[in-house]
Amino acid sequence: MNVQYINPFIEASKKVISQTTELQSTLGKVYVKQAPCKSNNIVVLIGLTGEICGNVIITIGISFACKIASIMMGGTPVPILDEMAKSAISELSNMIMGTTATILYKNNIKIDITPPTILVGDNMSFSNDNAVIVCVPLVFEDGEIIELDISYIDKKKTK
Repeated sequence: MNVQYINPFIEASKKVISQTTELQSTLGKVYVKQAPCKSNNIVVLIGLTGEICGNVIITIGISFACKIASIMMGGTPVPILDEMAKSAISELSNMIMGTTATILYKNNIKIDITPPTILVGDNMSFSNDNAVIVCVPLVFEDGEIIELDISYIDKKKTK
């Protein structure tokens, strides 16, 4: 785990979520997660290409995703995770990753991101063979958590 790569994800996530929703988070204990990763929530998958390749899986509980979507849509009630709410969560994830890419670029690490893919379901399982998965939990005041599961390969080191 290279903090030079992980810290920009933390900085961008906290900054974008705070600016977009005014919700404040604290960093939970960062740890290496064992594959397969399991989720019963909403999952946003974004790929990384460039000097580091891999993916980021952002997981959010459905009720918390509805709350965030409501805030992003000007306080409109979001009782269920409909297509508009999914779009809001997808855009928030895209903003986080775009900000992360900008921070990395300022540190002379060039990456591109893929468009977000959003998945909702029960008992989802994700496996990334032979990859280290770094879990970055963001903990919010009401006990809700957003996790960023980051797995990557440093192409500079593999050359």
